[in-house]
Amino acid sequence: MFSERLHAHYDACVGETRRRLSPGDRRSELLILGAEVFGQRPYDEVRIDEIAERAGVSRALMYHYFPDKRAFFAAVVRAEGERLFEATNAPADPGQSLFGQVRAGVLAYLHYDEQHPHGAWAAYLGMGRTDPVLGGVDDLVETANAKQADRIIERLWAGAGRPLDGTTARDLRATVYGWLAFTFELCRQRVLDPTLDADVVADTCAHSLLDAVGRVPGIPAPLAAAVSAPNR
Repeated sequence: MFSERLHAHYDACVGETRRRLSPGDRRSELLILGAEVFGQRPYDEVRIDEIAERAGVSRALMYHYFPDKRAFFAAVVRAEGERLFEATNAPADPGQSLFGQVRAGVLAYLHYDEQHPHGAWAAYLGMGRTDPVLGGVDDLVETANAKQADRIIERLWAGAGRPLDGTTARDLRATVYGWLAFTFELCRQRVLDPTLDADVVADTCAHSLLDAVGRVPGIPAPLAAAVSAPNR
């Protein structure tokens, strides 16, 4: 079933027959296929020639877009990270509580994983890699984390009524980064076991962030009130 969903998504994206594509569309097609392959098998087992063969392009064209497998993998991780960021970048509804905003963001993350299981696995492989040969992916992961953290902190600033500075801002940023790691792993566990209830995961993640923010020393009273239990 997992493999069938992957192939169905790929077929929907590239069509059943080969056609002329612009360079940008061809590159996107290769990245979609790369996400499927890296999402199914370990990095070391994937050959760049296999990607070219499955995509119906020459080795020369494949290497025109991506000089080597590491560059291709990095491009796949970057593309999936950007898609995920956009999928979870919905503006807050008018009057929505901070808890509701965080919960909605986590649900969007989970729904993206459901709809793009290949992309989810490719992204998790990139963020959880241990092979030194993949060290060049570090910057991509850090950039993705920073974008997510900045978006969350912006919402927290809104709850506080102003940007923070000094040790409070430092501690709050460290807390948000720690929460992202927790949420990332909990969402990965749901990819491993889809029977985990999405609403329970979203509630757990949202409560954990607000609980942690509430423990940051020096946060202003409006933010303390926004993360308090009565306002969830």
